[in-house]
Amino acid sequence: MSQSQAARRAGALKELAVLDTPEEQAFDDIVFIASRTCDTPIALISLLDDDRQWFKARVGLDVRQTDIAQSVCQIDVDEADMLVIADLTRDPRTAANPLVTGERAFRFYAGVPLVLRSGVVVGRLCVIDTKPRPEGLTQEQMTLLRALGRQVSDQLDLRRAAQVSARLLELQTALIEISERIRASDEAVEMTSAAAAVVGRVLGVQRASFGLVDPEVEIVDVEADWTAPGIASIAGRHRFDDYGALRADLVAGEPLVIEDVATDRRTSANTAAMYALDIGALVNMPVRERGRTVAIFIVNASRPRLWTADELLFLRSVADRLEAGVARLRAEQQQGVLNGEINHRLKNMLSMVQAIASQTLRTVSERAPVESFERRLVALSAAHDVLLQKSWKDADLRTVAKAVVETVGFSERMTLDGPSVPLGARAALSFSLVVHELMTNACKYGALCVEGGHVELTWAIEDNDLIVRWRERGGPPVVSPSRKGFGSRLIRLGLTGTGGTELRYEPNGFEADLRASVEHLAQA
Repeated sequence: MSQSQAARRAGALKELAVLDTPEEQAFDDIVFIASRTCDTPIALISLLDDDRQWFKARVGLDVRQTDIAQSVCQIDVDEADMLVIADLTRDPRTAANPLVTGERAFRFYAGVPLVLRSGVVVGRLCVIDTKPRPEGLTQEQMTLLRALGRQVSDQLDLRRAAQVSARLLELQTALIEISERIRASDEAVEMTSAAAAVVGRVLGVQRASFGLVDPEVEIVDVEADWTAPGIASIAGRHRFDDYGALRADLVAGEPLVIEDVATDRRTSANTAAMYALDIGALVNMPVRERGRTVAIFIVNASRPRLWTADELLFLRSVADRLEAGVARLRAEQQQGVLNGEINHRLKNMLSMVQAIASQTLRTVSERAPVESFERRLVALSAAHDVLLQKSWKDADLRTVAKAVVETVGFSERMTLDGPSVPLGARAALSFSLVVHELMTNACKYGALCVEGGHVELTWAIEDNDLIVRWRERGGPPVVSPSRKGFGSRLIRLGLTGTGGTELRYEPNGFEADLRASVEHLAQA
């Protein structure tokens, strides 16, 4: 038996996850039929592990496993179709076997290999007698034993297929969870820590983390990592060369996959450093930017581990999502800096406009219009601030209303209530001016000019239209003004400058209803 074949067999058995599992009727039925068909007291499904043969199903034997050195099933398991030994005491390969010379006194053996769909042989279905059988098995018995062996192989493949499907679903669910956590994160460390925790849980590893790599891919700065209980953190700065020849794959942008640090040529000379960190196997998945590795997603197992293709694809997907998430945060930060600069310049421009207006209008004896103009500039500035926070794409109606209210004051006597409604840039500016004019009028003539007065600013969506309602209560009696000034005309222009406004001067307080298409507001 070659080492490579033994390694493939061990890997296949690990993937099957069948060793040390409870008895299953499907396999028990097969050994029962094999025993009856071949007229033997013993029938076994023997799976060949590294140091033992373990019996998935058995008839006529009271143990679940024996040492691999005692296994007759391992003889020529990768070469022979069917192994038949008429008298085990006369065959030099088995004559000294304790199962033959001891109290069990095995004498006859016939077994067929269990070949998975992948081509890997994982064991044998065998029948055993305590009496020699010079004639062996009949042709029909051999045919039926081969057929039963194929049934065992099919059962194992079906088991693996079901496990793969369940595992894929688990990994896909984990990927969705990671994506949701990344979208909800406002900081890169929060993002990578959340991803590491999910990966650690789903893969059953001992450590998962994210590290930033220097331009020469010589040093990695590991961020706060997720670790299993009893496993130390590796957060901090590390040199790749201290742990082996790890850099070449990462520089090339290839995943660094090591299943056993003791046998892999890249780490075998540095096992002490690896074992000091409880690393027996690892995956470093590179994160690339403009053709260069800038970070790695790190996964460590404390013991040697066979990383499946599905697990590596999962880790590649996690790294890709982190790459996109970190890029999004970086873009948002850069946009924030740009917005701050634009905001600063806009404020300077508005201040200049205000200064020019004040200088130009300083000789005007009636100061009320001048002051109204200046307050409108302040309202526009508040709306600009809100829009800049969203890169001038849109602004939430409540946010705009709150910003304008805070510039005028009386927020403790205002009620704002309604759903989230996106406003386009032009609609946000129009809405801010309308709210400012309504508040100015309320401060001069309405509910906010007396103690105890209150204003309700509410909004709702009805039949694809936004309805904004302004209600003043507790103020002095109001009457319709005989003269319409600029402020009144501004209010009547409505939310988008096209009207849709109804004003009522009721005995119990001024009321205004403003209507506009939700779609129009979002695009304006």
